[in-house]
Amino acid sequence: MKLKILYINDLHSRFEEFAKIASAIEDLREENTLIFDAGDYYDPWRIEAIGTNGKIGSDLLNEEGFNARVVGNTEGFSGKETLENMVKTSNFPIITCNMYDLKGEKFKILKDYVIFEVGKLRTLVIGVTSAYNEFYNLYNIYIRDPIEELKRVLSNIEKSKYDMLIIISHLGINQDKILANAIPNIDIIIGGHSHTVLDDCILENDTIICQAGQYGEYLGELVIEYNLEEKVIKNFNNKLILVRNYQEHSKINEILLESSKIAHKDMSQYLFKTKRRLSHSFTEESELGNLLADCLKNFLKADIGIINSGVLNHGIENKNITKLILHEICPSPLNPTLIEIKGNDILLTLEKSLLKEFQLSNGAGGGFRGNILGNIQISNNVRVIYNPDRKPLSKIKSVEVEGEPLEPLKWYKVATSDYLQRGTGYTDFMNCKNEIYRPEWLREILEMYLKKKRFIQLAISKRFIKTNE
Repeated sequence: MKLKILYINDLHSRFEEFAKIASAIEDLREENTLIFDAGDYYDPWRIEAIGTNGKIGSDLLNEEGFNARVVGNTEGFSGKETLENMVKTSNFPIITCNMYDLKGEKFKILKDYVIFEVGKLRTLVIGVTSAYNEFYNLYNIYIRDPIEELKRVLSNIEKSKYDMLIIISHLGINQDKILANAIPNIDIIIGGHSHTVLDDCILENDTIICQAGQYGEYLGELVIEYNLEEKVIKNFNNKLILVRNYQEHSKINEILLESSKIAHKDMSQYLFKTKRRLSHSFTEESELGNLLADCLKNFLKADIGIINSGVLNHGIENKNITKLILHEICPSPLNPTLIEIKGNDILLTLEKSLLKEFQLSNGAGGGFRGNILGNIQISNNVRVIYNPDRKPLSKIKSVEVEGEPLEPLKWYKVATSDYLQRGTGYTDFMNCKNEIYRPEWLREILEMYLKKKRFIQLAISKRFIKTNE
């Protein structure tokens, strides 16, 4: 018999692209069709996503009759409450077999698997997701080894109960290949997480591995011919449909518009008033960047606060602060992070921060939802004396911390974000150790400290001082 599988992965809340995908689905769907999402459909950078606590994703996928969905890391990082709301509002199962709480109890809100009967074909579909336990643990979540968990699930299901085995995986292409070799008799892996464009799919240990890129650019279409008597795939054809040629689906746009109204109304509720306007720049020292560096230093009780200005989109103009304004200013779901790093790596980072090639570079990286990297902002207890006319990487004359010279070999406790901690953009930060993550997001820290008059006043003070020497 013939079975068609339509699939997406890593949409990351590009809902306008999903409106085109919906039109493509309705054009391609046939009688024997299953539709899957391989994770990271939801991303909290989007107002409609965070403002409806994930419900917008369920509503859109419900409308197009999706059959199953796996939890991606962006869904997991948003915590159990958001996951529960996604499950509650979904008309189809969310399947992830390797997600537990810190007590070792399986998340009851998630199914390990589901068996679909399409015609006479019984298809067992199991979901697995990627492990970022250093972050998941902050939200009472623990991800177990996907291979061991798949073995557990399969050991409890009689082979006579199904014909074909499909894994919906948010592990990434390299882990999917490992999975195909570690678990016998996987027929198909519908993958995500690595944002890989697989036009022709991959055949690994007789397992068909598919993935459809990122951000809703493609809809994957896998068509198989299955022999029910021999219980084997006789033939298959996979292709990626470029959806930009499709019109946006009107019903999807209606749902999106209504969700946008709900989210904006909810997030526009007044929180407090700021004391003054705070400037922002991607290339120069700015008041809001200074404030965030000061906030992080104080919050994490560090020696220095260091953050890149690219995590902020603009300054604060409106004195009436709402969650919507905070989200627009700082959309990246990044965690305050305490690290230890040597003075010479701090110095190199500051030197690079004075160069346009770093300031204006692409900021793409895990958790970052801005556009460009931006310059480095530092806390009020640091003074950098520099000559902008000197040659690159030699512009800084001196750096003082608490009035003392920065020591090249000394390990400093630095408050930053997990984005910089990974060495994204400013690679010298990769040389850190003893990182400690906090569950809050950067904009939550801003919300806390924008209410403190002392920190608003500190933000005005200059930290980078120009000299002609």
